[in-house]
Amino acid sequence: MNDADETTRAAHLAMLRLLSPSDRFVRALALSAYVRQLAWQGARRHSGAQGEMATVDRFLTQLYGADVAASFRAASDQRHE
Repeated sequence: MNDADETTRAAHLAMLRLLSPSDRFVRALALSAYVRQLAWQGARRHSGAQGEMATVDRFLTQLYGADVAASFRAASDQRHE
């Protein structure tokens, strides 16, 4: 599924190609930070009153997968023993 027609996509790519590699990199970093921020906000809304660890678990699961979240939980549990 595409959110833009081919003409719009071509215009967007042409504009991106005009940027220097460092400008493209900075834009990619900014977009990544924005996605992490949205994911954190969504995790907070979803976990509600369950606490910060529930938020962290949801966030890690969404962004990095269940295996990473489980590894983080296990490491966190070991630190608290």
